[in-house]
Amino acid sequence: MKVKFTAEITMNIPGEFQDDALAVRMITKELEDLLEVNTSYDKYEHPELMFLSVNLKSYFPGAGKL
Repeated sequence: MKVKFTAEITMNIPGEFQDDALAVRMITKELEDLLEVNTSYDKYEHPELMFLSVNLKSYFPGAGKL
């Protein structure tokens, strides 16, 4: 069964970015890597949860010089 859920995640981004699009790409890539999005598993090693996609819908700079 496929499910969609909403999560609120706060993270630190190293350095000072003047480009929000770059920060969004970096966050999306990091989430894809950490969640192992679209990873192929051997049928005998299939995890109970498998992440299919990451779509960053909201981006709110909190502090820093963004």
